[in-house]
This record gives sequence, structure tokens and C-alpha cells, in this order.
Amino acid sequence: MNYFMILDIGTTVVKAFAYDGDGRIIKKVEDKAPVLFPNPGWVEQDPVKLWNLVYNTATKIIDEFGNPLAIGISTQRASTIVWYKDSGEPLYNMITWQDSRAVDLAEEYSKKFVIKFGRSIGKFISLFVRRSRNARINYLLTLSGFKFGPNQPIIHLRWIFDNIEDAYSLAKEGKLFFGTLDTWIIYNLLRKHITDYTNASATGLFDPFFMKWSDRLTKLVRIPKKILPRLVDNMGRFGIVSDFGGAPLTAIIADQQASLYSAGSINPGTIKITNGTGTFIDVNVGHKPLPAQYGLYPLVAFKWRDIISFLLEGIIQASGSAVDWLIEVGLLRNYDEIGKELYEETDAIIFIPALAGIGAPYWLMNAKGLIYGLTRATKRMDIVNALLRGVAYRCAEVINILRKATGIVFKEIIADGNASRIDYLLKKIAEYSGVTVKVVENLEGTSRGAYLLTKGGFEDLDPRKAFQAPSISKVFQPDKEIKTIKRWDEFIKFIKSIAK
Repeated sequence: MNYFMILDIGTTVVKAFAYDGDGRIIKKVEDKAPVLFPNPGWVEQDPVKLWNLVYNTATKIIDEFGNPLAIGISTQRASTIVWYKDSGEPLYNMITWQDSRAVDLAEEYSKKFVIKFGRSIGKFISLFVRRSRNARINYLLTLSGFKFGPNQPIIHLRWIFDNIEDAYSLAKEGKLFFGTLDTWIIYNLLRKHITDYTNASATGLFDPFFMKWSDRLTKLVRIPKKILPRLVDNMGRFGIVSDFGGAPLTAIIADQQASLYSAGSINPGTIKITNGTGTFIDVNVGHKPLPAQYGLYPLVAFKWRDIISFLLEGIIQASGSAVDWLIEVGLLRNYDEIGKELYEETDAIIFIPALAGIGAPYWLMNAKGLIYGLTRATKRMDIVNALLRGVAYRCAEVINILRKATGIVFKEIIADGNASRIDYLLKKIAEYSGVTVKVVENLEGTSRGAYLLTKGGFEDLDPRKAFQAPSISKVFQPDKEIKTIKRWDEFIKFIKSIAK
């Protein structure tokens, strides 16, 4: 059978898909990826076991359908792996993007004179201009609020060099390779040390304003550039995967960028919301990067030859994982139960879902969730209701700051991800944001975006011709008047005051 194989590798689940030439999923194989918690705040994975899972899920597809026409990969971003250049053996476990061991280290580098000086310049310029078409001006505006994130690979790399014996000396000697998850998987598929621009842009090592590894940041944090992978486009002929029947690898892209492409190709103004473990809201801002403002990140959305698109991204740390928490503590039996009792809602309970810290625009990783308004009259489903409203309100906050940062008027947003099965959540996002929410039929937007690019790379298509618009299954219209949650800001201020 002619098909395209897509490897969609998340933090906790590894998936392999077989897509036919018309974009239909004809087979899906998935397996859970074990996560390690060696110390409080540490989140690691065994890279060898993870690769074996990827290999095994792919092999199950091939055993049933034969060799694919081409292979594409999409991965979670910003996890850190270092391995020996000669043997391919990992130096240390993969440190995932959820890991917060390096909070103090990130703060230390954020207080360096050169960073503080850059912030001062950026703040001065921001008094006169918010955004510009000039890359250098936008770069300086980004510096106004620049801080190193404790979960960025640039900081996790420094932690490895400071804490693993001989790691830094081996790196300086050129005996180690660094990569994010895509780089590690590609190395095992092709024995090439490469990464694509979308994954690179999430490392903290990359300069999206000048499209290269940052000389300033690598020098400041003392990262030898010789360990960094070579940068490649999102579509192309990257090599032959001999283990999988000699199929070519023709697409490499980060998960959220794949979903954004699936939602609207490379068109400026496209905005999508992926409701998964967390919620990622991304807007394509066009062919020049905008400055980071309001806790948003400027990232590469897509690159192919001389076609480049950029995005701004806001993150809600816990959404689907918050629903999973409801199930784990017994407040909810399963996802199917949602919607049966929820529409008799009350505003008496406020639930701020900071179960894994609180993301854009606040970025308080030490914040904790808050429930207010419990009485003896409170019912189980009142708490479920309040949590979903809290997640929806956080989504609306991010949509609003994306409006401010981009100057784009959003009329509709494309929704995918497993938690987009929850109609009540999507309904509330529409009500709180004032934006029409369109839910796609194939909620696997990440794999679908990777499939379109894999097929496009195989057929050597322009990315605009490779795109196929997604089918819409449900539409949620906002009310005429945008709804709010009373006292929300008051409780956010309270969380900020105690999150230390």
C-alpha cells in the first residue's frame, strides 16, 4: 500500500501514523513514553528507550503496510540531549522541557551585566515604538523583557556542563553532540547531526531575527558552537532511512509549528489553539519576526528555501493535564462525562488552573492552583465546571495579548488537540475571547501538518501547494458581549504575591 509514515513524538506518548495520499489516517500506533523524576522538579527520559519506542511503533506500521513512500517527523520541543560523537551513546538522560532544576542558574545568567544592559536599551526604545519592520529594532525591543527560562536547552546545557564530570571539556574538544528530540531521532534514523529551524528557535540558542545560532548567547553561557547541529529547512530530501525500507525523510518540524501549518498553511494571521497536556496558542505573524512582548515567544513557524514565516506563541501550562487531574482525584470519571451536567453553571467558584505554574503573560513557574468559593452546597461538577472555565479564561487572556502584540484582529481560531473534544471548554473559550472557535475533524493537527509537509517534500511542492485546508467538525460562536470571570484579576494578584 502507498502511504506516508509520520512519527509524532510527544513528551509522554510516541505515535506513528500511516496517512494515505488523500490525507486520511489508515493506521495509528502509539505507546506511552516513561518519564523519570529523580528529584523534585527534575523531569528526565532515557533517550535510548525513547528511540526504541519510536522504532517499535514505526515497525508495527511497516509490518502491516510495507515500506512507506516517505517519512516525516514532528516532535515536542526544547528537551536537551547530549551524546558522544563517536559512539552515539548518551552522556546523560534527556532533560525535558518540563524540568525546572535550573531555576537558580537561569536567574544567575539573567542578572549578568550584558543582559541587564540589553534590557535597559530595549526598555528605552520601547518608550517610542512597540514593533517595527526592522529586524534590529525588534531584536532590541525583545531585549526589554529578556530573561533566560529555566526550561530552555541553553540553560539545561549549562547545567550539564557544570554538573556532569568532563562534560564541558569534552564539548570544547568537539567530542559531544547536542540536540533536541528531533535531532536525536534524526541521528538514529540517518546518522546525521541536523535540526530544523522551528525546533532550533525554541532552544534559547537561536537568534530568530538573524536566523542563525546566536553568537552572543552561546558566548555568554559558554556553549561551544561546535556541538550544535546543522540547520535545515522543514521540507526536503534529508536522507534515506535504511532501517525503514529505504524511504526518504522529507519533513522535520516542531509539534506546534506543524499544527499551525495544518490550520492555515504559511498564511499571515492564521491562529490556532492546541489543547493538549497544556494549551499552545500560536499566530503566524508573517515573514518578519515580531518582538517578544507580554510573555510571548517569537519563533520560526516555517522555513523552506527563501520562504520564511514567524509566529508568536502563548502557553497555558495545564489544560488537558488539569482534566486528567480531575480524573485522578475522583472528581471526574472520564472525558465522556463532561458535558452531561456542566451547563447548570455557577459563578460562585473560581478555579485558577496553575497546576504546573502559570504561563503567559505572567510566567510564574512556582505558582500553584487556586480554588475559591467552596461551601457545603458545592457539588462535584461545580468544581469540574470551574476548572474548565478557568482554563478557557486563561486561553482568552493569551488570545487578547496576542492581539495587542501583533495588531491583528482575530475573527476565528482553529482548535485541535485531544482536549478539544470537550465542547464546554471550546464554548467558553469563544465566550471569553470573543473569537469564533472552529474545531477540526482530525484533532491530530501535529501529525496532519507533518503529513502535508512530508508529502510536499516527497513531491517537491511549494508549501502553499502542499497545503490542504482542514475539515471542520464543530463551530462555537461567541456571544455578542464578551463574558468575564468576576474577581479573576484579584486572585491572579494574590497568586503573584505568594509565588516565590
